[in-house]
Order: sequence, then structure tokens, then C-alpha cells
Amino acid sequence: MNIGFFIDKSQTVQSILGLVRESQKRGYSIDVHSTCDKSSLASIPSIGIDLNGVSWTTYTNRDNVRLGILDSFDKYHAMVGINLFNSIWRKIYETTNYTNIYAVEYCWNEIYNHRTDYEGFSTLFCNSEWSKSTIKDLTGYKNIKFLGSPWFEVIKDFSTMKDTSENIITFMAPHNSFVSNYKGFLDKVCLFLPLLRKFCDKTGNKLILKTRQKYSYPYHKFVNFDGVVTDDNIVSHLRLYANSNCVFNFSSSAINELSFLETPYVCLFSDLHANLHKNRENLFNAMSLINSQYYSGDIFDGVHCDVINSHPDLSQDGFLTMVNERLDSISQMISSKDRDWNKFQKTYFPGNHDNSSSRIIDQIKQQCHIGK
Repeated sequence: MNIGFFIDKSQTVQSILGLVRESQKRGYSIDVHSTCDKSSLASIPSIGIDLNGVSWTTYTNRDNVRLGILDSFDKYHAMVGINLFNSIWRKIYETTNYTNIYAVEYCWNEIYNHRTDYEGFSTLFCNSEWSKSTIKDLTGYKNIKFLGSPWFEVIKDFSTMKDTSENIITFMAPHNSFVSNYKGFLDKVCLFLPLLRKFCDKTGNKLILKTRQKYSYPYHKFVNFDGVVTDDNIVSHLRLYANSNCVFNFSSSAINELSFLETPYVCLFSDLHANLHKNRENLFNAMSLINSQYYSGDIFDGVHCDVINSHPDLSQDGFLTMVNERLDSISQMISSKDRDWNKFQKTYFPGNHDNSSSRIIDQIKQQCHIGK
């Protein structure tokens, strides 16, 4: 069986790694079309994935990936991509006569980019029972399946490779949308970071900045970080998360990764996330569903994860006092021995993710009428 995968930047590679591994086990021929170079994936841990056996084509941009895929349809029994509802892939998913095209959900992009005018018939494999029902409700699209998440399956493998030789707290740089949408946002971050630095010094943790190349704001102006990691290499940021005692994030989709790496986390300023993109009704409605599920309510149990809100009603002194009180509570969360990650995963990312890649490849093989 010949399978072609199409993705874009290096962060999206993890969405297909489980399927690549399963296809390799079965002796299938594998091509990957991507905007990231295979060399940026160096040092993938020994979890049964050998990218040396994969034909990897690197393109300068997503437009060229799309053109490469459109020229390659006849080579493959099946093609598997990401971002079903993103317009960049529309000519692949919606304007061909091929029925052997599939998509796997990456992060919450299918929720963010949902459309009710989708005209294709590709099968979408979702990451949880919750995302399956959410996407169906938002789009009305019927050809959506849940057979477990190959993304979560691979992330769980990374969780077995924790290095506890150093104590690390990770601070994730906020998305640009927070900076551009909220006047005074950076002022609040400027107040928060020195308190986090003192917290790390007091508890014997290094403070590492996790950022992205497109996030250009120099957060090191606020405090000294002990290191900086970007996500242009999927191994470096996943290992950073896995090795962290706690990750502070601004309501990031990285909580998917953290929950299956079994790393406690704190959502910063979730009250601001709840009001992002109010001028874009479609996106705001989708983000409200995500906020309700993952950035508010019972999920902040003080054991697996917690929250520090921005509290715009507080004075500067009141904000500083509140943060210090929350950090004291978070210190107890970090040292807690009461975590049950299996229960947490089943509650907020419901479904059986073990062996999901095998089930998805079986489904593709069956639909493509490929024999043993």
C-alpha cells in the first residue's frame, strides 16, 4: 500500500507520526509532503519511528505543497492530510473526484476553521469524542469518525522519556492575538514574570521560555530566563514539556500535549481568552466552546492544572498580591501525589487512544479496498 501524507510546518508532524509508524510496521510505502525539512526532526526518540525510511519532499510554502499533492494523486492508494476546513487545502479536499483522501484533526484547527459550506467527502478522523461532536455540531458534516487519536498516542510515548535530573518551570510566550487585542496586556505580563522568576528561584527551578519564531516580543526584557526553546523542532519542545515540573501558558492548545505528557499546567489570563475575537463571530463561537471545555470550570482542579486570571478590576498591588497567593497554591499542585492522569484524559479528551493508528490504517485500507 502506498500512502502520501501532506502537512506543513514542523509542529504538525506529530499529528501523523503515529500513522507513519504504523504504516512502517506494515511495510507500506510512505511519502511525506511538507514545508519543514526532515533535518529539523532530528533526535526523535526511539519509539519505533524511522524517518530514514520515509520519502520526504520539502516545499518552500503550502501553495507548493498543494501543487505537489495535486500532481501526485495517481501515485497513492490513500492520501492523509491535516486541516480539512482550511481554504489552503480546498483544491485537494473539495475539487477532486478522488475518494481516497483523509484528514486527521490537528490541535483544534478544524474547530477554529469550521465551515458549513464544505463540499468534499473526505473522512475526518478526530482527536476525541468531544471534538467529534463539536465539529459535527459546528459544520453539519457527517463523514467524521473517532477511532482514537494517533497524535495523543504518540505524545503518550514521549511521556515515558522524562528526564528528572533538572527542575524546570516553562513559561510559554502568549499568542500575538493577546498582545494585539488587549491594551495593557504586556504590562500585566511585565508584572507577572518577575514574580514567577522569584517563585522559580525559591523552589529551585530553572525558568525556560518556550516561544515561536513569529512571536517577536522580547520577553527576556522582563526577567532573565535560564534557556529558550522554540518549536521549529518538535522534539525539543515536547521534551521540554515532558521534563517540566509545570508549564505556564496563555490558554494554549499545548494543553493537549501537556495532558498526555502528564505535566501539570497553569492557564494564565483565561478570562481574556474568553473574550478574544469578539469581532469575528464564527471564530468567537468556536473558541467559546473550547474555552468552556478547557479554560474554565472544573478542569482547574488544583491537582492537574490551575488558573491565574488577569483580574482587570484589581489595582497593581492587588494583582501582585493575588498572583503571589495563587503561586503558593500552585506550589502545592506541583508537589501533589494525587494526580490521576488517566481519569483526567478520559474526562476532557474522551475516547480510547491506545492503538488508534492501527485502527485508522485498518479503516483506510478497508475503504480503499486494499487486501492483506
